[in-house]
Amino acid sequence: MLSRNQLHIYPTSRALRTVSERLKKEEGFLPALMRMDEFERRVILMENKIQVDPLQRILLLREAAAFDRFETLNVNRDLVRFFTKSDALFKFFEELAAEDVNFETLAQADAYAEFEEHLKILEALLHNYKKLLDEKGYTDKAFIPHAYTLNEGFISTCARIEIHLEGYLSHFELSLLEEVSQMTEVIVHYTTSRFNMKMQERFETYGIKLPNNKKVVFDLSNKTVLEVVPNTAKINAKVYAVEEREEQVALAFAQIQKMVDDGMDARDIVLILPDESFKEHFTLFDK
Repeated sequence: MLSRNQLHIYPTSRALRTVSERLKKEEGFLPALMRMDEFERRVILMENKIQVDPLQRILLLREAAAFDRFETLNVNRDLVRFFTKSDALFKFFEELAAEDVNFETLAQADAYAEFEEHLKILEALLHNYKKLLDEKGYTDKAFIPHAYTLNEGFISTCARIEIHLEGYLSHFELSLLEEVSQMTEVIVHYTTSRFNMKMQERFETYGIKLPNNKKVVFDLSNKTVLEVVPNTAKINAKVYAVEEREEQVALAFAQIQKMVDDGMDARDIVLILPDESFKEHFTLFDK
């Protein structure tokens, strides 16, 4: 029987729905279910700060960009145009914070050496933006990794937290989980493969060496591997070649229709695109 104070964390809403439907068929108390991003919001406290809302952050960043050198970046500060460009700037700042990389370190990397002046401008932009936020009592996701406290009240309600991890954890996310694991039991479910060696290396820096190509369960609190099962899952992939990019749309819809005709539930079909901008082409023809 599952205890009420168990919390299971999944990466997506889709995964939560699948697990919830399965658990409804079992007897006993259901564990609390939560998405990873929601868990991060719940476990973090920003004392004397309010999270800036999406529109206000764009307006403040635009105000922060009101200095001469910013024009060198060729980013139009007209409200509508800046609105579309601001997302890339925010993502850049958020990624730097999440990976604990400062501008000085970035400038020393070979790939960014020729952009030193641009990096200085972006650093000035971030400085101006933070100053405006501080004046208004706001904060932003880009500054949370360096200015938060743990919500001990929330963590204390969880006797055990199980994280069903897929993909990649940033430096900040893993550091946050490590902090939580010192206050309550944190168990991680993960599937290792040659595609996530970097994540395995990151776990190893915390004293957890994971075998490759396995389904593993490990205790982050005491750094022990609890279960190892061979990963026998295989991808039965077919590769198709097309001459024109737009032909991918017709090909994809034809394959989806074939899956549905063969009895697969359309809700279980996921279309993954390497280029997000190409999504609009599929939306145009999706009936």
